[in-house]
Amino acid sequence: MPKITLTRWPESAGQITINKIRARLEQEGLSPTRFEMVPGDVYGDHAHPDAEIRWVVSGRMRILVNQEELILEPGDRLDLAANVVHSADVFGEEVVVTLCASR
Repeated sequence: MPKITLTRWPESAGQITINKIRARLEQEGLSPTRFEMVPGDVYGDHAHPDAEIRWVVSGRMRILVNQEELILEPGDRLDLAANVVHSADVFGEEVVVTLCASR
């Protein structure tokens, strides 16, 4: 598995909703959890022992991985391999809502 994979919401899937994203994650056998970040939230360098999926429902967030900056917007799905060091923060003034799951 690559260390990071970014997948954009396909236009053919229609409007981005939390229920559509939850259903897609559950189809993969995952148990997603809703997570919110408010403007000003910053998460310094850290890693997770399991692979993590973070799917943005609303708002924009920034992820830094190996000095590569990724701006995640509604519909963007980020798959991070286990133990990948990364940081995150809110990008803008809107609350970020994501669904997260681990493998």
